[in-house]
Parts: sequence; structure tokens; C-alpha cells
Amino acid sequence: MNKIVRLSWANIKKHKLEAVALMILVMLCMMLMGSALASFGGIKEIFPYTMKSTESFQNYLLMTENAYDEEYEDIIREDERVEELVRSQAVYSMSTNYLDRSGKEQALYMCFITMDNNNKLQKTNIETSLSDEEIAALEHPVYMPYAVQDTMGYKEGDKFDMVFGTRKFSFTVAGFYDTLLFDSAGGGFKMIISDSDYHILETVLTKYEIIGYNDCKGEGGTELLMDLINKCTERSHKDVSSGIIALTYNSIDEGITYGIKLMLKFLVIMAAVIIISVAVMIRFRIVGDIKEHIVSIGVLEALGYRSREITLSYVIEYLIISLAGIAVGTGGCMLITPVLLHIGEIIAGHHGSGSVALVPMALTALAILAFVAFIAFIKANMVRKYPPVRALRKGIGDNHFKKERLPLRNTRKSVHLRLAMKGFLQNFKQNLGLTLCITISSLSIVVSFIMFSFFSKDMNAISASAGMELSNLRIELMSSVNAEEFAEELMEMPEVRKAVPTSSMNFLVTASDFNEKMLPLAFSDYSVTENIFPFEGRFPEHDNEVMISSMFSKVYKLKTGDSMTLEYLNVKRKYIVSGVVTSVTNGGVNLYITDDGLRRIIPTYSPDTIELYLNDGVETNDFRYVLTEKYGRSIADASQGSIQNGTYEEKIKAAAEKKIAELMANSGASHIEYAIRSGDTVIKGNSDGFIIRSIMNIGDILKTQLGGLALAIAILTSLFMGISALVVMIILFILMESSVRKQRREFGIMKGMGYTSRELMLQLAFRIMPASVFSVAIGTVVGVSFIKLLTSFLGRISVNIPAVIVLDIILLMFCFACAYIGARKIKKISVCELMAE
Repeated sequence: MNKIVRLSWANIKKHKLEAVALMILVMLCMMLMGSALASFGGIKEIFPYTMKSTESFQNYLLMTENAYDEEYEDIIREDERVEELVRSQAVYSMSTNYLDRSGKEQALYMCFITMDNNNKLQKTNIETSLSDEEIAALEHPVYMPYAVQDTMGYKEGDKFDMVFGTRKFSFTVAGFYDTLLFDSAGGGFKMIISDSDYHILETVLTKYEIIGYNDCKGEGGTELLMDLINKCTERSHKDVSSGIIALTYNSIDEGITYGIKLMLKFLVIMAAVIIISVAVMIRFRIVGDIKEHIVSIGVLEALGYRSREITLSYVIEYLIISLAGIAVGTGGCMLITPVLLHIGEIIAGHHGSGSVALVPMALTALAILAFVAFIAFIKANMVRKYPPVRALRKGIGDNHFKKERLPLRNTRKSVHLRLAMKGFLQNFKQNLGLTLCITISSLSIVVSFIMFSFFSKDMNAISASAGMELSNLRIELMSSVNAEEFAEELMEMPEVRKAVPTSSMNFLVTASDFNEKMLPLAFSDYSVTENIFPFEGRFPEHDNEVMISSMFSKVYKLKTGDSMTLEYLNVKRKYIVSGVVTSVTNGGVNLYITDDGLRRIIPTYSPDTIELYLNDGVETNDFRYVLTEKYGRSIADASQGSIQNGTYEEKIKAAAEKKIAELMANSGASHIEYAIRSGDTVIKGNSDGFIIRSIMNIGDILKTQLGGLALAIAILTSLFMGISALVVMIILFILMESSVRKQRREFGIMKGMGYTSRELMLQLAFRIMPASVFSVAIGTVVGVSFIKLLTSFLGRISVNIPAVIVLDIILLMFCFACAYIGARKIKKISVCELMAE
């Protein structure tokens, strides 16, 4: 065994550059796959660790105060699958904004709760750098989830301004805590405030009743949730499902870890690309080395070495190289894994145990060693084909002459190109491995480039896949307001380009064939929409037609022309699918239906929301204040109106307006009148002045929710492109190095015939071009097809074909340049030295 190891070590020292290149690839593979697999365990532990540290309830149901019934709590408690139950309260709104560092309003869903109510739902562990005296001195303290600290950069003592309507509410950050309810920008952040501040906000924001219950860590799951909702609906004869926000144990777990798991899977795919390249490289090296040293192998066999020992020497050689790469890569894993875990905690919005698992790293190292040993053994075992006599004859078994496919005598133009093609055919098997490697790398680069181009742009690219209107302002009206008449009135304003009545997002209908809740997006005529694009079929035109999202179509195997049944409060109607829409919002449950179509199952329906589009150059926030000035204060503003100044009659009216605002916001009243007698004077009024319930900017909300994800994908795809290009470069360098060494004598003869080093380097570089062209073409076709497959599931991911073609040209130029530079050792070949040898 000692002599075999010495033989392996001698071969490594002889080809140091190739050994180092292979070691680098193994190191990258170990770093990426080892750290990713080691991180999976830590990421999976974030949710259980948070559940344990916060002692949080496993499932949550949230209902608006006016939709809640005391009986619901008893219904849920009666179910034998429910172990424990608690009830709490909070205020929540999707129309809230906050002021960023530059003072600009940004959309952000927010939930506010008192410390006592939060303690009913979980254990509140506050982390703060402020002392108790400093916190007591704060007039309006707020405690925020960890995610706000990690993603938005807030720290203790910072000012936080919440904006609702035209009112601004200022708080001071007092500390941070962990929570599983409203823990992300997508669903909103749950912030703990003082009792006095909460009483102010409950007259402004929507009040919710929160029910938390346990079900043996998700054993009841969605089935239990639907059973509870159905029982509440049957008992109350109300549409319970439309106004409910439901979070199950499994959905919370998936929501916390989905993003980071996706990132880790990207890293594993990168490692897979590298390990395939390692296999191709080992094949190149072993086949080339055996052919180069065939005579030496014959000598070793003649001296008594057996074929099995020579094969083992190759296996040990690559195991030594792999061990060196794994050792360095393991060190990299120890550094990268904590970073990945920290990134995972930031993306998840929760703190984990932070422990690094060593077992996955060890298993990864063993898997790489086993794979390398297997590939090396399979290829090195070919030495058995060469007994000593044949090996000493340089592997020639019988003298034979093959047909010359590319004779030089027929060359009319470049002899270098003809020689390059002859070399390509002579090394055809080797080029098959090269083709496989470049194809996989090209596929990775093309897909990454398209994804990078799409997600690194402004939000307009992503908005095109939203599957819903992204107007400048979405105005939700009071139920007593006629949306069509109000839209016509808005159209008379010079700043307004278009005002389109539509449905609110406050109710759901059921696709009873699939037991799936769907969100109706109703318009009288879809030709007025600007951001809803059917990629199959057409818009609904008749009252028995609907469009569905591409995700819904794929999951339930629906296509244009199929029928589906919709249900609302036991009213069922059949509809025909007229088209399919790309949509990445609302989980793919958007339902596109006409106003008349929606009235078939909800006869009392009428539009209660306006999609408002402004002319170019009109500032959205400024115009929102214009609406407030023209149409009076919204409910939010009136409920905070000051009654300190003015005449006695004005103070009475202001107090009455405030009470009306509270009743309309929290009890669902649509029209209120009042009359107050003061001496001989009767002060009268009503709620007709309240037109606007809330105003939101969906585009800003989409930016808040998807902006971070888009940035993460852009960074990951950039990393993927870089690693793929590095792999191609290393493989081409080693291939050229091996080719120069193997054909050293032939190149020396050609130099003696007058060929320059530059011409021979060009010939070698042109040899790999047929394989490169084929690989890049196949990789591009497969990559674009893959993107189109993603498009059919998710939404419109635009593919810029001219840009992809330019990328292909750059890839081919990159391959040529790497091959040309890798062949530089031809310059060191000396004709005189060869003659002396």
C-alpha cells in the first residue's frame, strides 16, 4: 500500500496545477452543499424554538368585532380536537403607512395590541437596551417584532411614525420581542403599545377578536379549521369565512421557513452542478493521464504491479485531492453556516438556537469521497485493457487505418480551423463530457440571467404578474355611497385619468367543487383594466363566465371552457372558465368575474371600491390629501377630531361626528342621524358627509411585501451565474492543460514545421467550439422552456430574447477565451528539447 500511495503522491506533484483546480471545485462543492445541509437542521428548528420560547398558541382565528359572535368561542371549545383556547383583542389595518428615514410614506400592514392582550396569546420576552427609568419616561412607547429590527433597521430610542388617513401617530421604540402572529411585512407587524394609545387607535383602526387554540401541533390542521368555520357558519347563518383571518400551525411553520429553504435549495443545486463538473474533470484527467503514460504503465506492469494496484493508485490520488478540498471546504462550512443561519433568522423574522450541526457536514464529506472514489475507479479500471505488451506499444493492439474525415488536401480557407475540427473528432468522447458540463452550466446561467433581469428591475416587472389592478389609489367607500356616481364625480377632477368601480377585498366566495375559498375581483367591463393580462382565453363578458389564476388552473387542472361551481351563503351557481390570468398575489385564489356575474350568487352586491388612476406628474400622497379636503374627513380623521376650539355648536357637532365615526368604523352602521336640543336650538346632523372608509396604495404594499424577496433572488441568481462561469473556466483550463501535455510531441513537430504558438493555441481553442455552441444552444432552449413553465405556474416572467442571444454570444466568447488562455503552455514547448529527448 505504501508504494501505491507514493505513486499517487508523485502524480499529484507532477500535475500540481490540475490538482489545485480540482481541489478548488471540491472545496466549493463541500462549502455549498455542506453549509446548506447543515443549515437545514437549524432552519427547521427556528419554528419549534420560537414556539417553545414564546409559549405561543398553535393556531389563530381573527374576526372583526362586528362579525364576531360570542357563540363561536363555545363552538370551537366543544370540538374534541381542540386542546386549549384563549380569546384576545387587537386592532389591525391594511391601509396604514409609516414614514421612512427620509420622511416618505411607505405602505405597511400593522396590528396594535396591549401588553395584557398579547400576554394572553404568548409569553412576551422583551429585549431592550433601555433602562426601566428610560422606558417609563417615554410618552408613547412601542415594542416591535424582531423582524422590524432586522429588516427595517430600527433600534431602541428611534422614532416610529404611523400614518392612517391624514393623521400621524408617533411612537418611540422601547424594545423588541418575538411573535408568531403578524411577524412579517407580508401579513403585517404586531406592535405592543400602551393602553392609552390603544384606546386611541381602536377608534381609528378595525378592531379584531383573536381566538388562539392548540390542536396537538397541527394534527387538526386545515381540516379542523374548515370544520370549525363550517360549524360557525351553520350555527350563525352568516358568511364567517369571508371576514376571517386564519393561521394554522403548519401554515405558520411554512411561512417562517419557506424563503430560507428556497435559498438553501439553490445552494444545493449549485453544489450539484459543481459535483457533475468534478466527475467530468476526473474523467478527463484519468483518460488523458493513462494515454499519456501508457508506456510507463506497461513498465510498471512488467515490474510486477498489478492492474488493480495501478487502478487503486488513481483512486487514492483523487481521494487525497478530495480530502484536501474537503478539509478546506469544511473550514469554510464552519464560517458560512452561522452566516446562513443568521440570514435565515432575518428572513424568518425570528431568532433560533444558532447551533451548527456537524453530522450533515460529515455525511456530505463522505458522500463526496464515495462519489469521487467511484468515478475514479470506473475510469481508472480501463488500465486492465492494456497488458504489458500492448502498453509498451503505446496501447496499439493492431495496426489499422481509419477513413480520413477531414483531409487537409481539400482545405481551401483556414488550415487552423480544419486542424481544430480534426482534433475535435479525434477527442469526440472527451468532448461529450465537456458538452454535458457546459450544457448544465449554460442552463444555470441562462435561467439565472432571466431571473436576475426580471427581479433586479424596478417593481414594474413584478407588478405585471400581480394579476390585479395597481392603481395609484384604491378607495374603499362607505356602504351608503354609490360607487358609480362617485367615480363620475372623481373623473371631473383634472388630476384624475380614470376612476373604475370594483369590489372590495372584504369577502370570499367558495369554489365548492374544490372546497377552495376565492377572492372576487369584480368589474363591469374588464377592458378598462390595465394590469390584468389573460395568457389563455379572454376576459369574462357574460354573467356566467369567470377567469381564474394560472396557479389555480394548474393545481385543479382547469382550462378554458371548463365549468366550476361558486357558492356564497348556500347559493350555488355554475360558471364557465373564459380565461386564465397570470397572478402572484393572494396565493393564486383571485377570481375574475363581472358585476352581473357576482350578483348571481350575491344579489345585493354593488361596487364599493374605486380604482383611481392619476395623470402623469400628479403626486399620489398630495392628491390623497386633496380628496380629504374636498370630501371631508374620513372616518379615521373624524374619530380623532379635536373639539377644543370653536363655538359651542361647533364643539357639539365635532363630538357627534366623532361618535358617528366610531359607530360606523366598529359596528358596521351605514347611516346615522342625530338631533341634540340645547335650549331653544336643535343641532342636527347625519353621516352623509362620510364617503371614504379608507385609502390604500396597492403598488406600495406590493413593493413592501415583495421588494426584499426580489432583492434576495437577484443576489442568489448573480451568485449562481458567477459560480457556473467559474466552473466552466476551471474545466476548460484543465482540459487545455491536459491536451497540451498529451500532445506535447505533436505540437513540437508542428512548431518545427513553422506553426507559431499563437496559431496552435487558436487551434486548441477552436476544438472546443462545436461542443460549446451545441451546449449553449441546448442550455438556452431548455432554460427558456423552464422559465415558460414557471410562468405558467406563477406569472409573467418576461424573457428578453435579444438579451439572451447576446448572453449566449458572451458565453461562447468566454469559453473561447478560457480555452485560449488555458492553452498558453504551448509557448513553453521547445523543438530543440524535443529533438534532444
